[in-house]
Amino acid sequence: MERTSTRGGYPFALRAAAVVVPAALLSALILFRYFVLDVVVDRSEATIITIIIGVTGVVAFSVAIFTRLSQLHERDQEQNARLRALAHDLEERRQTMEALNEAGMALSVELDSAAVLQKIVDLAKGVANARYAALGIFGADGAVTQFITAGITAEQRARIGPLPRGRGVLGVLPRDGRPLRLRDLKDHPESVRFPPHHPPMRSFLGVPILWRGHSVGNLYLTEKQGADEFTPEDEKALLTFAAQAAIAIENARLYEQLERIAVLEERQRIGMDLHDGAIQSLYGIGLILEDAAERVTSEPAASRATVGRAVDRLNATIADLRSYVLGLAPVRSSSRPLAESLPELAAQLAANALLEVHVDVAPHVDDGLEPTFREAAFFVAADALTNIARHARARRASVRAWREPERLVLQVEDDGVGFDPNIRAEGLGLRNMRQRAFSAGGWLVVDSAPGKGSRVRVELPVRKEVRA
Repeated sequence: MERTSTRGGYPFALRAAAVVVPAALLSALILFRYFVLDVVVDRSEATIITIIIGVTGVVAFSVAIFTRLSQLHERDQEQNARLRALAHDLEERRQTMEALNEAGMALSVELDSAAVLQKIVDLAKGVANARYAALGIFGADGAVTQFITAGITAEQRARIGPLPRGRGVLGVLPRDGRPLRLRDLKDHPESVRFPPHHPPMRSFLGVPILWRGHSVGNLYLTEKQGADEFTPEDEKALLTFAAQAAIAIENARLYEQLERIAVLEERQRIGMDLHDGAIQSLYGIGLILEDAAERVTSEPAASRATVGRAVDRLNATIADLRSYVLGLAPVRSSSRPLAESLPELAAQLAANALLEVHVDVAPHVDDGLEPTFREAAFFVAADALTNIARHARARRASVRAWREPERLVLQVEDDGVGFDPNIRAEGLGLRNMRQRAFSAGGWLVVDSAPGKGSRVRVELPVRKEVRA
């Protein structure tokens, strides 16, 4: 290995040679003339021979030095080119890892199935720097049931026509279940022609989305930007992203299943509550009115009193039904700031349940809170207040919301009869509150005791919304 100077890029041997070799050649030339030429030829001829030898030596030395400098310059250029290529590769990997990290965060907060699938396609483009991306979901018969795209406008989709049928290269992935990377789509033996108005596509990368060994979809990327084809690193990155996508799809599926179960349970509970409460009351009112109708002629005064009692019971039943309506359809305010929606929610409950509700919401309490988290806070408050109206027999309740470092805290309290959380089984309302808090990445704590009221506290993380 050549040793280089600390102040320059030239090798130490070359720098030493540039000094030593000319001095040695000059010394040898002087000695050659003194001991050889001056003895053999006369003085003028010796001078001419000395000049010729000196010029030849200088030219030869210069050629050797410049040849070596050119070689060193070419080597430096090659090294610089390799370093630039390495820096470019490292930057691409950094961008890929950043895209994967952002993609994972974006997918983790989405629970709607349709939104999850579209977000997967949008994010997949950035992971491998593709111009177009698609997510295909196939049925048991091998036909495409869903085909979500990114990079193609709605007008282009309409001009292309119906969904692809899963033939050609699209059908290879679900059949083989392993990644497929092509420099040019038309070179694949199963390639088929694109339909009319389809944008041209050459480079291709496809990976399956697998959940516990079963395919839940297939990702297709085309037209690698900035290169002629997708790289093995792109394939690895997309496989990693596909694993994240599989978790997101399964989470969305489970969340929808849980919501369906909750709806069924709520319907069953409503039916039982109405049968045991409002329907029985109305049935009893009907019997009272029938009795009053039979006695209206013979006992008019007693009949009027009976009708009065029936009216009172009917008004009480109407109040119960209004409470149900409040619980089943809270005010449509979840998209508004909590400083506006929570006081409106409390006012509505107070009007229907004859309950004094105090509200204390810090200004800008939900700044930086994602919309889904703000909705979770609103509906937890709605469920908690509805439970108070139905079960607590309270006179006063309070709703407070404030900010702590990196989290929002919501607390609902009442002075009602309370209960023992260790003995009393959780009702649907409490389960709903826990599920909403959990889905938003937070947690819920219930503190109560018989005769001491109850307190529901939920804490939700505050972080900026992730954008694709």
